[in-house]
Amino acid sequence: MFFRFLVLITLLLTYNFSYSYNFSDSTFKKYNWEYSFSDRYTIPNVKFIAQAPLQTKENWFINYESCEEAALLMSHFTINDMYYDKNVANEEINKLNYYQEFVLGTERNKIHNPQSKQLYIRDITIQEIHTLAKLYYWYTDENSHILNNPSIETIKHLVSNDYILIVPSYTKTLANPNFNLLTNSYHVINIIWYDENNFVTHDPGTSKWESYLYPFQNVLTWIKENWNDVLILEWNKNKWRIDFNLINEKILLEQRANLVVWKINKFIEKKWTKPEDWIKKVLENIRKSNLSKYDNNNSRLLLAVEVKLTERLEIIADRRKNLTYLSDKLREHFDK
Repeated sequence: MFFRFLVLITLLLTYNFSYSYNFSDSTFKKYNWEYSFSDRYTIPNVKFIAQAPLQTKENWFINYESCEEAALLMSHFTINDMYYDKNVANEEINKLNYYQEFVLGTERNKIHNPQSKQLYIRDITIQEIHTLAKLYYWYTDENSHILNNPSIETIKHLVSNDYILIVPSYTKTLANPNFNLLTNSYHVINIIWYDENNFVTHDPGTSKWESYLYPFQNVLTWIKENWNDVLILEWNKNKWRIDFNLINEKILLEQRANLVVWKINKFIEKKWTKPEDWIKKVLENIRKSNLSKYDNNNSRLLLAVEVKLTERLEIIADRRKNLTYLSDKLREHFDK
């Protein structure tokens, strides 16, 4: 019977989870060992570019909805120490738009009304910007990440480690007087630094919004309105500043350990009389096993399973202790 437990564990040791490298705020905080930030921080040498870099009427006509491409360009070119001016940026934004249209099949839409002559690449979500970064700039799941539902503290932590965040918003929620506040359009910006009260952004909406300040809570509201996602890119400049690979491995280890423990618990439920005895026997088998014969990942998995089962034993013991205490008190009450 115990052999069945060992077979079960051995089989689950070979269970493979896919690497996603996408995180929720809670898991990011939990598994990031060095989590800190200063009161204010500025990412150096982030050159601003507007979504219509040439700033002509014709250029705005073409790039009316190119904020996503401009935000991606600023992040990618900065972290890879690549030179760009308005002409380089204009050419790159045009390439990104044509790539989306002809390779990704992102349609061009008419703006304002069907009779308009103006065509633009439709707005794309943070998830779609991530796809574009992977296909066009050759990012991978190991060096580009979606972070879901980030807190103010997490954003500060990332920025203080030189990660330029690509963040979604709506123009009305931005509360920026330079926008037409009668409309509520989707918009994308870069967070490049912060002070005591604000996130400071390169907002590509116009040439005037370099280093534009937005209050912390406003930024969180935009993110919540847009599926709670922000995009993080890493490449040469800040690679391994935060070890996303290690964070992901910790998450996967816990997922695998939870699966093993769940399977063991399901088996124990069938032998529900004294489950602690079964858990002790499983723990005994794990401790007797020769961990040196497993690779490092699987030996860590066995240790993680041992910790979780030990915690389960403690919970069962506490419950029994509480039940015993209550039954004694009830007996005393009725004896009176």
